[in-house]
Amino acid sequence: MHSPQLFFVVTLLLAAMASARSQDLPLQLKVLSGQSRQFQGPPLDPPNCNWRDISAYCYGSPPQAYVENTMVVQEPNGKSLEIGCTVYNQWSHCTTLPVNQSFQAWMGKHDLKIRYLDQQGKWRTQVYEILKENDKQAS
Repeated sequence: MHSPQLFFVVTLLLAAMASARSQDLPLQLKVLSGQSRQFQGPPLDPPNCNWRDISAYCYGSPPQAYVENTMVVQEPNGKSLEIGCTVYNQWSHCTTLPVNQSFQAWMGKHDLKIRYLDQQGKWRTQVYEILKENDKQAS
């Protein structure tokens, strides 16, 4: 009498495990285009400032220049995505990847984690936000 219920529970657990495992597998993305643009924005707050501190040290800095890198990439199923990241400081690994090359990527809920070799031959992993999916805004 319990065997149909047990069968249903086991089947449901196996399906959930297979679904979770498939998200861990990398995708091969091909970069179709890439561009960089510079923009002005407020400086990042120093780490020891809080909302009550109104000193010039925390809020008196002029706007800073940042770089936004955007790319259009294609998934193996032919779907294209526009992705981007912002360079906030000199230690950022945000970069525009070479066009017509393929890279390993892992899909997140609203982002892609891409693994690539940098100019020094070191493996880097960078998270890129998904900006558009097939010409519709990402939510």
